[in-house]
Amino acid sequence: MVLRNLRWLSASVLAAVAMLSAPARSEAGTQILIEEVDNLGNPVPGSAQYFSGTSATFATTNFLNITVTATANSGAVSSLTTTVSAVPATTFDATHSLEVIVTNDSFTTPNVGGTALVQNNAAASSGIGGGQNILTNATQLFNLPLSPDTTSTSALATGTALGSATGVATDTRPGGGASQTTMSNISNLPSAFAIQQTIFVRANPTDPAGISTGSTLGGSASSIVITSPAPVPAPAGLALALAAVPVLGLRRALRRKTEAVNG
Repeated sequence: MVLRNLRWLSASVLAAVAMLSAPARSEAGTQILIEEVDNLGNPVPGSAQYFSGTSATFATTNFLNITVTATANSGAVSSLTTTVSAVPATTFDATHSLEVIVTNDSFTTPNVGGTALVQNNAAASSGIGGGQNILTNATQLFNLPLSPDTTSTSALATGTALGSATGVATDTRPGGGASQTTMSNISNLPSAFAIQQTIFVRANPTDPAGISTGSTLGGSASSIVITSPAPVPAPAGLALALAAVPVLGLRRALRRKTEAVNG
């Protein structure tokens, strides 16, 4: 009984030490950056705004009534889905785009050290007249902690990248998209990570009168991370035993051949 209590006490002490020595993490959350960019991809002065939370509303010179909502799910299969909606201004400049960057650092996986397949998707809405609504999305995973983290309202959350970003997925409505889904692979996934989406929304006028008043731009972007367990190596003894099987078989065959010759 005393031995059992000592073991329990030792385990409790070790657990407490591990918690105290673990790197500190800020509270998990979501950061949303909304900004308007020109035809060269440069931010329009005064158009950028950071939000800490899962939803945001904003307006820029050419994009009005902007609404962004992000939804996250964590586990062996994790996902981040973001919807973006905006209305073009009356004097809409179609050479400009709306950029939305969403970062969420709340993801964990039971498959620590395993692999991950990242599926990156884009889906443009169809509520546009006089042109095409185009939405693109790219996904990057980050190790934790982030610096700055998702609570920042003055700088973009970032960190050490896990693998490479996916290619850009594009959807165009009406008209279909070049690639609505792109993928990337990550090895040695840590227990906790962040997902960052970079989304662009723009309109391509096809009518001489331009984009119709009352059109809606945007759509949805989703990032799905499918994790798999790390491969379990065979025990050293079993590996040696398996390696020895062909040798033993060869020895037996040679012995039988020698006995047949001598006989």
